[in-house]
Amino acid sequence: MPTFTDPLREIDAASVKEYALQRGAAELSDDFVQEACQRVMELAKPQAICQQCFYDNTSHMVLCDSPFTISSPTACQRIEDSAIVLMYAVTLGEAVEKEVDALFMNKDITRGLALDSALAVATAGYTKQLVDMLDEAGADKGYKAAWIMNPGTGDWPAGQMANIAQAVHAEQIGVSLLPSGMLMPRKTVTGVIGLNFIGGGCSGSCSACAMAGHCGE
Repeated sequence: MPTFTDPLREIDAASVKEYALQRGAAELSDDFVQEACQRVMELAKPQAICQQCFYDNTSHMVLCDSPFTISSPTACQRIEDSAIVLMYAVTLGEAVEKEVDALFMNKDITRGLALDSALAVATAGYTKQLVDMLDEAGADKGYKAAWIMNPGTGDWPAGQMANIAQAVHAEQIGVSLLPSGMLMPRKTVTGVIGLNFIGGGCSGSCSACAMAGHCGE
């Protein structure tokens, strides 16, 4: 099962500040944001793992070592419309989360929110790095990532994050499943990525294409 261990490239400071403010930070200086981003870069041990998703259209079941039925009509439709579907898990490790917990325990709420927000933004950024790598790997054969979806978004229950983690054997990148169904590290993200055949002359935009939904057939 392929693993991805490239270094974390960067963390978008503006996104960190916006995310922290949305979560209730009354005010957040640029210095706090930069400090949080730098600390995540120092502590993070980014890893990702992915596996092709074998899916039964009739039962909406993912066929793997730990089979499960996808509970999202939206995800099911996207999977059925895609040429290739990959399940994945992404983690930046436990060290950053332990430091976040320590800050909150010491009632350093502002720094805790800043660091936790930087961790969330960095995890999303590393997921994009994974997608970029898949695009590079699929370019020679004409495949490109068309969509990505995670449990906990849209109509997909967050509890299925654990199903995907089990399916891709996320323990290989240090992710564990608690009896409660929660993943550790807590900021672990799992989901599915759909790839479609775009061929050599396609721009990757389907909105104006006569073959939208049917390319590669």
